[in-house]
Amino acid sequence: MSRLRTNPSPGLFREIPLAPQTPHDKTAAAAKLIIETEATKRADRSAALKAARLARDALAKPAKQPAR
Repeated sequence: MSRLRTNPSPGLFREIPLAPQTPHDKTAAAAKLIIETEATKRADRSAALKAARLARDALAKPAKQPAR
């Protein structure tokens, strides 16, 4: 005999984040959040520095005239 589902199926490829249950899971979730946040900040900072470096280099190098 089949049992009826009490909750709807989430779909074939949909992931449902589960709440951390053990102390290890809570710590791992917190660490993952911190690492992702820091990575995002680092990427933003790197992009800003790259844009500033490219702008500085564009002003520092005068356009050379073609040699005749």
